[in-house]
Amino acid sequence: IKNFIMDAKHVVGVGNIYASEACWRARVSPRRRAGRTSRATCAALASAIKDVLQEAVDAGGTTLRDFVGGDSAPGYFQQRLDVYARAGQPCHRCADGVVVKAVLGQRMTYWCPRCQR
Repeated sequence: IKNFIMDAKHVVGVGNIYASEACWRARVSPRRRAGRTSRATCAALASAIKDVLQEAVDAGGTTLRDFVGGDSAPGYFQQRLDVYARAGQPCHRCADGVVVKAVLGQRMTYWCPRCQR
């Protein structure tokens, strides 16, 4: 599903970080097959994508290294990341799960295997 939502033929504007975060919020495993996703799950994922993108815009984006926006300010959404770049740390939602990482579609992907199915 993560590769599907990152493909601009299907969804525009969702990058790697935001795809991991949206999947986490929707409780969807990024490894789930897109064709095996219910309408309810698709609706939850669409809502999560919109929320993540809006919050990222409101926070000025996501600065991971030395990027700054047009106003020379860094993006602060990275302070709100729930799974991205948090491998080995406890899940912010279930606390019993540990965030894992793997490469999907040549991109690093992060998720909680306990609460994302």
